[in-house]
Amino acid sequence: MDKLSIIIPVYNTAEYLPRCIDSILDQTYPSFELILVNDGSSDNSGNICMAYARKDQRVRVIQKENGGVAAARNTGLDAATGSFVTFVDSDDWIEPDMYEQMMQTADRYCCDVVMCDCIKDFGYKQEIYTHDIRSGYYNYEQLKQEYYPRLLIMESIEYPPTISNWLILYRIRQSNSFYPSGLIRYVEGVRYSEDLLFGAEIMLNAKSFYYMKEACYYHYCMNTASASHTLVKDKWNDYLCLYRAAKERIRSARYDFSGQMDKMLLFFLYNAASDVIKTDVFSTGMKLRIVKEILDTTETKIMFQRIKISKLPIHWKLKIMTWLYKNRGIYPFILLRSLFHGK
Repeated sequence: MDKLSIIIPVYNTAEYLPRCIDSILDQTYPSFELILVNDGSSDNSGNICMAYARKDQRVRVIQKENGGVAAARNTGLDAATGSFVTFVDSDDWIEPDMYEQMMQTADRYCCDVVMCDCIKDFGYKQEIYTHDIRSGYYNYEQLKQEYYPRLLIMESIEYPPTISNWLILYRIRQSNSFYPSGLIRYVEGVRYSEDLLFGAEIMLNAKSFYYMKEACYYHYCMNTASASHTLVKDKWNDYLCLYRAAKERIRSARYDFSGQMDKMLLFFLYNAASDVIKTDVFSTGMKLRIVKEILDTTETKIMFQRIKISKLPIHWKLKIMTWLYKNRGIYPFILLRSLFHGK
């Protein structure tokens, strides 16, 4: 029976952590190790981790100085001893048979990567979260034909399926030899969408894949205090770092990802600029400066030279906004919005 390494980066989630850990220790799949990486928590999270380690020999705790979720996951990967690896966020929880079902699928189809779906929990409602790709098994040729065209970004300029790293488990060892995917690491220091490139690299190295569509074993809790829901003015710098890392890491791939790279950067622009424009935290002058910095980036200018806005499969309103970004018409838009919203 293959051993599964489950990695949880932990940072100040004492309120949710016991629920998360209990849901893993209650798994019906027996062969696993749980690696808790306490990333310099200032609350009681570290003590909770140690308490579980004392009670259950399957639990290992690594204490480290705060370095962000990417560094914490890398620390867990360096310590993993299983044949397969997966991740869980410390404020989420999973169904008891999640890993039994996924590992059985991996064994049945000899898969390098298996992915399921999840339920997004907003507190007041729940939503099934699924992806716009077909269910079932993909061999290597099918991966190249069907999945590679959306490896980095969907055609609709949305996140690719494996952005949800906690919904996938992947093989890193077979017959005591590392697969190439075992060498993949997160880009440390990046706080936003750091899992996009990691998931893409996993799929780029995979020879087989199985998508358990509508099998919702994971409960993703929409915690508005998490990094993905926090506004900072330098978010663009993180996105740009991730874009440059992606460009470097996939350059040797025998597939043309240049169009996806442009669309990925455009998607990052949408996210970073939209956050700045909509916020009430920044003054109008600050908004103008930040958006100008984004649009003046060399990579952004080159992307707009190559991309054909009229051919993008996006809503016409977003096409107009994209045109405004390209032609610097966004500046009067910000001024008008600030005027009507009192900022």
